[in-house]
Amino acid sequence: MQSTQANHSKIKRFEVFPDEKALQKFLEDGFSESLKQFIKLTIKSVVKSEMDEFRKGLEDKPYFNGYYQRDMLSNYGKISDIPIPRFRSSQEDMSLRSMNVFEQEQNKFMKLIEQMHLLGISQRKIKKLVKNCFGFNIGTSKVSKIYTELVASESAQINSKELSAEYEYIMLDGIWEKVKGYGWSNNKKVLLCALGIKADESREIIGFSLQPNEDAESWSILLRELKDRGLNTKGVKLVIGDAGAGLKSALDRYFPNTKFQSCIVHKMRNVMFKCSLKNRPQLILDLKVIFNSRSKQEAEDNAKAFAKKWYVSESKAVEALRFNLEYCLTYFEYPQVDWHRIRTTNLLEREFREVRRRFRVNDNTFQSEESAKKYAEGLFSYLNCNYPLN
Repeated sequence: MQSTQANHSKIKRFEVFPDEKALQKFLEDGFSESLKQFIKLTIKSVVKSEMDEFRKGLEDKPYFNGYYQRDMLSNYGKISDIPIPRFRSSQEDMSLRSMNVFEQEQNKFMKLIEQMHLLGISQRKIKKLVKNCFGFNIGTSKVSKIYTELVASESAQINSKELSAEYEYIMLDGIWEKVKGYGWSNNKKVLLCALGIKADESREIIGFSLQPNEDAESWSILLRELKDRGLNTKGVKLVIGDAGAGLKSALDRYFPNTKFQSCIVHKMRNVMFKCSLKNRPQLILDLKVIFNSRSKQEAEDNAKAFAKKWYVSESKAVEALRFNLEYCLTYFEYPQVDWHRIRTTNLLEREFREVRRRFRVNDNTFQSEESAKKYAEGLFSYLNCNYPLN
């Protein structure tokens, strides 16, 4: 029954995206809708900031009284119902330069908004947007206020969302990125990520944390935040990740009763690094025999045969295979239809490929830890909303 459902799901997804052009259109449409929401938030925040400044100069200060709606035609289609703040009483001498965006300077405004949305919100971009599009400088405190409002209003907020959904599997891995300002030789930090997979095979990034390394303390920060936000650890059937000592130690503390699957791709890479180049092609084939076994017992027998064959000529590779091999075979205890997605961290690695591609646009370096976090949050939110199941 499970196999039939999985095949039906694959056929349905193929019908939705028959070719790369259809998939590309889906992604572009999703980006446009996300961008429209961001434009609404930005205009609302900038207009309200200018109204605050106007209000300060009045002796009899007017009170705010909700919002009225305006529409805008843009390169991304019609943006309806943009909320514009208003005062309770009319102010005849009030002329808001930020309202000019509805009549002029739309191209510059849209370009800057797109950059803010794609690359992560930054106070520098907000200040540049106000100067270029609205024609006036804005104070540092006001920039900070707009920044805070935009961040708080972002629909994404991955690390703030309550985790009320049930996740059958949790996938954990990290990707390294460069962040300026730490005084280290390479300025590198690792983005530790958690991917949740539901029973219907849908998935989403449910949390991430920017840390100096992948030790137990760093992983504990991420796992503790997931639990604090409501992750039901008892409902998680399996955690998949690299069998590093730091991650295992953190899992023993926060997921003490959950089984662990070590990524077989990471294991195969580790074994390959320990063998000679001349024997590598044959070793790869023999490793595939182990992990393509039909049962745990068959996999263990094939592993013993591998050790017997290569112990003399490739002893280091054999030792690398034996180390924590039991964690690589946990997936045999679960339905075979799920093996392809729970024995590796490939689903998360696919997300990382998109992250790396976008990082290259930024010259691989972020100006601060905050900008790196905001960029990751915006990108992961986009992927969560727009990537199809596969």
